[in-house]
Amino acid sequence: MQVRRLLATALLGLSAVLTGACSTEKPLNVLIVTLDTTRADHLGAYGKRGARTHNLDRLAADGVVFENCFTAVPVTLPSHSTIFTGTYPMAHGVRDNGLFQLPASALTLAEILQERGYRTGAAIGAFPLTSEFGIEQGFEFFDDHVTIASEDYRGGVDEAAASLFFDERSAPRVNDAILPWLRSNGDQPFFAWIHYWDPHQPFVAPPPYSQLFAHDPYQAEIAFVDQSLGRILDELERQGVAERTIVVVTSDHGEGRGEHDEETHSQLAYNTTLHVPLILRVPGLEGGHRIRRRVGTVDILPTVLELLDLPVPEQVQGRSQARLIRQRSDEPSRGLYYAETLSPRFSHGWGELRALFEGDLKYIHGPRPELFDLQADPGELHNLVPSQPQQHQRMEAALAAFIARNAQATSSDAAQEVDPETRQRLLALGYVSAGGAAPDQVVEELRSDGDPPQDHIRDINLSSQAKQALTRGDHLAARELALQLVARDVDNPFFRSILTMAYLRLGQVDQAAQVASESARINGLNADASLDAAQALFRSGKRVRGIELAERCVDDFPTAPGLYLLAEMVAVEGDEARQEELLLRAVELDGNFARARRSLAIRLANTDRLDQARPHFTELLRLEPRNPRNHFNFAVALQSSGRPAESVRYFERAIELTPRYWAAHLALLTTLRQLGDLAALQAAFDRLEASCNEPKILRRGRLLLEKP
Repeated sequence: MQVRRLLATALLGLSAVLTGACSTEKPLNVLIVTLDTTRADHLGAYGKRGARTHNLDRLAADGVVFENCFTAVPVTLPSHSTIFTGTYPMAHGVRDNGLFQLPASALTLAEILQERGYRTGAAIGAFPLTSEFGIEQGFEFFDDHVTIASEDYRGGVDEAAASLFFDERSAPRVNDAILPWLRSNGDQPFFAWIHYWDPHQPFVAPPPYSQLFAHDPYQAEIAFVDQSLGRILDELERQGVAERTIVVVTSDHGEGRGEHDEETHSQLAYNTTLHVPLILRVPGLEGGHRIRRRVGTVDILPTVLELLDLPVPEQVQGRSQARLIRQRSDEPSRGLYYAETLSPRFSHGWGELRALFEGDLKYIHGPRPELFDLQADPGELHNLVPSQPQQHQRMEAALAAFIARNAQATSSDAAQEVDPETRQRLLALGYVSAGGAAPDQVVEELRSDGDPPQDHIRDINLSSQAKQALTRGDHLAARELALQLVARDVDNPFFRSILTMAYLRLGQVDQAAQVASESARINGLNADASLDAAQALFRSGKRVRGIELAERCVDDFPTAPGLYLLAEMVAVEGDEARQEELLLRAVELDGNFARARRSLAIRLANTDRLDQARPHFTELLRLEPRNPRNHFNFAVALQSSGRPAESVRYFERAIELTPRYWAAHLALLTTLRQLGDLAALQAAFDRLEASCNEPKILRRGRLLLEKP
């Protein structure tokens, strides 16, 4: 940990003692809500006609609206790192999703307030903000459970979206995670952070919003999130803490929505993805105030601290806007603001973009530099670089000086080694590629090398449209879009994976298998789709072809799910020796992949090798302690191996976890009958009879009970 960080923490602690001695007034709470991928101009409070953002509009009416707030980077993790440290990316070091983590040397708002005695809790909505990326620093409660287990051969979510987008959970599930914590901590000062991912692709809002905004699913997601936010605001009212809670609502970035040819975000640096909402409701201050002055999300941390009458740490680079809020003033924009996106370099090996705001001017440096007068040209349509070379040179020099002045040596600590599973996930999502740069290749200076990202944005759009079509079930559209992508880049494995999935979902198994088989290489970008095609071939009766495609997958890109799938195929063909060999390889490759370990344990137990199977069953109980099948399978293995007394507790645990697990009920009755424990047998049958209304199961149970 850096000396500066230690000094800042010590000073905050000293200040806490001094202010605590002078005041007995209870500190204000803080709630920060980040709406992922939300454009400011799509909220009613920012002028969007027809928007259903009643709760956000109510907050705006009761608080202050910053009309011109800009994020420092249009990517989730680095943007949130700026929000919670009050520093720019060249200081905290986080430049993209997945490849970086907020270093321990960073000082976050949660850490500052925790040092002050605040309870700190957060619930987030998607994978880029899970704890492995360091954003949880300072939160004593941090709920990042964004996945739900299901039953495909990978042990993952059996949906098209699973391999196309980040793992996420909906806003109501985020609420369910944070509300118990809020209820248990409302009687003491708290800092809560709630992150809603829903406005991010894929746009799949539930009814009635999907019907109300059938023409605009993005707006439907925003309306859905607004409703979920209302539940939180109502809870603050119910607890009686709303009047002493500062509420801050902002976004990490916007969405292109086709402007500048960008459908999504992260690749370009126009205001479509940089302009975000910022709404604050401050207890005791009259609402309805609007501030036109340009501010940044980098200003949120110092503003909150000053509103709490707390000192701002020295390393913070944002500027407090508390005076404007308290005095209800609106001064002209002054000072410089910075933004960047290095994602094009990391994801595709293209050029990177860095931008500087100064007054009405905005300069974007990259392979094709651009200069805009935002007052005369708010849409950033007319590049002034050719016509104003002196202004271009001045802004370029100012940007270079800003970077040099704000860069910190510790930013290099943010680059992290990506584990194989995460890297494969990032590859499949298109966030990194073989041509992308490594995280440790960030240089804090202006660069003009690489292709202009603007020249490639239409390929990104086609890919995004194809993924969206798959997610909403429009498989014909997905196929046509994917065919265009493959025609543009015939050997691109990710484009081929989208086409393979489209064919599979249309039931065109042979075409899907052909696309997968003709791939020049199988890697993390297309392995899952190719394995899906292999499985579909096998199930359709073309077993030899299915096995051949699966074999190629595990030869080119061996994964535990791939080895498991091939093992199950060869087992159906009767080759149990090879099945066992493949399962052993899968477990060796990934010991946490439960499906392969479970099959291996059962195989060993069924061949009278309980001593070899037992360690695998034990590990399964550690990996998935609440999976009833693990307890049931271990119990069956014990019972079949002449250890019925030892099996009883595992049958009982399986039933406890899933009371309608009839096979476990009947197996327990059989075991208790075998042991001669008639009292336990009667109790077990009574439990079955109380929960089961299936006559066939009850008849079998009664026979075991009455068997002489």
